[in-house]
Amino acid sequence: MRNPWKRAALALFTGVCALTLTGCSSSFGDYDVSGYFQALLDSSYKNQNENYMTVAATTEEDAQQNNVTTVQNAAVNFCNTYSISPSDEQLAQIEEVMQQMLAQANYLVKDEQKVETGYYLEVEIDPIVNFSDIDDEIQKLRSEAKEEASQANEESSSSQEEEDSYLSGEEYDPWAEEETSEEEETQLESSQTQEDGDTYVDANDLFVEKVVEFCQQQTSSIRYSGQPITISLDIRQTDQGELQLDTNQLDTIDRTVLQFQS
Repeated sequence: MRNPWKRAALALFTGVCALTLTGCSSSFGDYDVSGYFQALLDSSYKNQNENYMTVAATTEEDAQQNNVTTVQNAAVNFCNTYSISPSDEQLAQIEEVMQQMLAQANYLVKDEQKVETGYYLEVEIDPIVNFSDIDDEIQKLRSEAKEEASQANEESSSSQEEEDSYLSGEEYDPWAEEETSEEEETQLESSQTQEDGDTYVDANDLFVEKVVEFCQQQTSSIRYSGQPITISLDIRQTDQGELQLDTNQLDTIDRTVLQFQS
């Protein structure tokens, strides 16, 4: 079953969120913003939740959701970037790969600076680039899958025709051609898919299987760009002392930590 609707998960990272930090005075002057973001990123990428549970005064279950959402969004971003349509099982395998990759995220949260509107914070990231600009590799896998599926289905069809001819007592002529309309060919292919589903090879399924295998191989040798990128965060503080962050900035961090396009 395909999951195009899963792409809606990206909506989780839009809008503005309120940051809940503990250990603040009534004058709103001693927020440990850098400590909070260090804990948040550790929770989101490395699934290390103890510090986040403390600074955000939340449960372990809620803290773990940071990692779940980040991993799911990474898988969706990857599939969207390279036009991949996985099944439920294949998507789960891609998510597992993304979780392993994100656990090796390389980032440095610098000390916050108090500014007139709230806080200014920088996060320095050395991007993971195993999946960055791999369009040629993806296209190669897509072409291989299409060719292999086509060949397998032709062989299966030929074998079936031979068997049907033998059972009917008719002589099988492999060179015989029968003119069919495009609509009839489509119906025939659909019928074959349904009736011989155990032997029919779906090109897209084979393609995604190849992509999953490629991704799994990448986890054994994670590569970084070696050129750190600095992401600036503008954290606004309301008159009531509440800290607010445009979560598009978090999405920018996510897409930098694990790059799909340079």
